[in-house]
Amino acid sequence: MNTQIKKIGNSKGIIIPAPIIKMLDLKEFEELSLKVEGNDIILSKAEVFDPKSLDELFKEFNGKYEGEVVFNDVKGREIW
Repeated sequence: MNTQIKKIGNSKGIIIPAPIIKMLDLKEFEELSLKVEGNDIILSKAEVFDPKSLDELFKEFNGKYEGEVVFNDVKGREIW
């Protein structure tokens, strides 16, 4: 399946054909990951990291943390 680069405002972009949107169950404003390998552009669903606890948040961390944990994106009514 082919698509074209088109002008979108002051930028350029591509339109993802409807059958692919449906096949991958993509939603409007969903984040996608863009990677270039050689002459190929690889577009895929972005991995969602949504930790439910501090243990889960730091499970891959092997260093020593010195300082205070600060959450700058607190919106209120968070569920832990």
